[in-house]
Amino acid sequence: MIKSVSIIALILIVGNARAQNPGTTVNNNITLRTFVEAEQVPLNREVVYHVELQWSGDLSLYRISEISQPQVVNLIMRGSGSSNRVSTDQAGNPVSIKRITYYFRPLEMGMAYVEAVTIRYEDTAAQLQESLLSGRLGIKIVEPLAEPGEKGKTVLIWSALVVVAMLLALLYFYYRSYLQKQREAARLAVQKNETIEERYRRILKETIHFTSGNLKENLVDLSRLVTAYFSERYDFPAMNLSTENLLRVLHEKLSDDGYARMQDFYQRADMIKFAGDQLTETEFHRLFDIVELVLENQKEFFADKEVK
Repeated sequence: MIKSVSIIALILIVGNARAQNPGTTVNNNITLRTFVEAEQVPLNREVVYHVELQWSGDLSLYRISEISQPQVVNLIMRGSGSSNRVSTDQAGNPVSIKRITYYFRPLEMGMAYVEAVTIRYEDTAAQLQESLLSGRLGIKIVEPLAEPGEKGKTVLIWSALVVVAMLLALLYFYYRSYLQKQREAARLAVQKNETIEERYRRILKETIHFTSGNLKENLVDLSRLVTAYFSERYDFPAMNLSTENLLRVLHEKLSDDGYARMQDFYQRADMIKFAGDQLTETEFHRLFDIVELVLENQKEFFADKEVK
């Protein structure tokens, strides 16, 4: 009897172990998931690798302090990007999701690997530093896809293809023109009703990009954008003020939490721009998140103010 129970327990343990996703790590309330968009990638295409953090609660509940650079085999990095979003679960509670995406070019056919990534984060409420470690992912690099124009056998086939291509081109340009008009009309309709905060968040998404080659230039653009927002929202010449005078004005305008965030942002930006401090990709993500979060909080504040 005891032997039978032991065998059943062993089978259950092994079954559970096999059912776990090697790309998912859970630590208390925060879940780390790493995955690639395709497990087989042609040599002349890109490997897209996602690092996704998810937790229950607001974005400000956790602060990502460090993301280790992915170590790769048979790959070379082209660039990366980041996004944040907040949704709700079935009970209506907020669920925050932060995703960092890396783009790699394969070097040769065969197996390629993305090694484990370490994420260090801070529980802002408990002020505790913790970390998560992802699993290793393998990608099979296969033969490159044929590029347009490589095939073609006879003059007759090429002639038919040219005629078809011309017809398709005419249809494409007509359809593209139609879509552009529809999108422009939709965009104008949205912009007509969007708030100042929504407009600056849209500009933030459209103009500030995460590329490893020009982080300091992106930080300058980010600083100008958020300063322009404060200038328009509170109707004062923020662009012409020193950091000290600007923070003095913001101290009167923002909440304590919002002021503390912007004080951290401007002081770090000045140290990087004028004192020559190094700017890592991780810190740029953090400064970007500060601006995005302040704009979101400002949007909620003025929305509540209008309701009242």
